[in-house]
Amino acid sequence: MKNGVSRALLCTALVLPAFGQAQESAARPESAQFSYNYVQLGYEEADFDFGNVEGDGDGLTLAGSFEINDDWHVYASFGTADGDLGGPFNNDFDIDTWTLGAGYVFPLREDIDIYGRVLYIDTSVDFGAVSADDDGLGLQASIRARVTDEFELEGGLLYVDVADSDTSLQAIARYNFTEQFSAGVGLTFGGDADGIGIHARYSF
Repeated sequence: MKNGVSRALLCTALVLPAFGQAQESAARPESAQFSYNYVQLGYEEADFDFGNVEGDGDGLTLAGSFEINDDWHVYASFGTADGDLGGPFNNDFDIDTWTLGAGYVFPLREDIDIYGRVLYIDTSVDFGAVSADDDGLGLQASIRARVTDEFELEGGLLYVDVADSDTSLQAIARYNFTEQFSAGVGLTFGGDADGIGIHARYSF
């Protein structure tokens, strides 16, 4: 875990100054350009590869974020999923995941935010008569950009260390039907699992 965290922190330390230098001529907003008060429900399908084990699964995730002030917010989510390892036997499993975290928002320029989160992750897996629990930490770094009044893009990096460490890339396109309601499509790739999902979000 220390090596993975060190690499993630080093990347952050190198990337953030570069963003700052590139935008130093532009006026930096004093507050976040997006709302981090929301509840969200998502559905995702994924294919995974853990060494010699391959499979697929799908599940639902309920998530929420609440702003403490202009810079900081708290985050929580609960996800439940069903998976299948394949093969001739019954290799179905269920996994529940709780996530709690704290996030910091850096408004880079008008219509662009960078945010990072430190996460605590707890998982419970049921595989037939066998069950297992594990927990660990995660680091998330993302950038949000408003393309039009209704359309935004989001992309970033997620590092998790639960049972084993993994780093993946995330990309999201979101359409805002109103100031409160939005929906989007997301991709996860580059790590042990590749997934595609949809979500609906209510901001307040």
